[in-house]
Amino acid sequence: MNRSLSLLAAGLATALTLAGTSGAAKLAAVPRLPPGWSHAEINVVVKHVPHTLIYDHGRVVAVTPTSITLREPDGSVQVIGVSAASQVTIDGQPGSVAQIRRLEMATTLRVDGGDATRVTVRVPAALAAALARRGGN
Repeated sequence: MNRSLSLLAAGLATALTLAGTSGAAKLAAVPRLPPGWSHAEINVVVKHVPHTLIYDHGRVVAVTPTSITLREPDGSVQVIGVSAASQVTIDGQPGSVAQIRRLEMATTLRVDGGDATRVTVRVPAALAAALARRGGN
């Protein structure tokens, strides 16, 4: 257990930096969390200011211009706010909220309860194949 916490702390220490005075957190990646995780809140102190990093992970069940709804592995449903400032990555490529589709897997990061600053989407292989057969829509 201590080794897992050490790895998590090391991942956060190397990932978290605050951009200037804007207060917007930039993270390189999701810290290593145990298999099957769905929601994590991690308290950190950066430059003597406490912050809560909120990670959610699950299957996309709905998308609007201002929110993404995820069904997490534990069965819970989370509605995550998004904005024009949310950084979206789809299968490693820059994207937009409008490109996120139902059934894709998404991991979001919020800081201090705000809208998602980062949304990382993975298109499951079976879904990608089905979309390719239908012409991409």
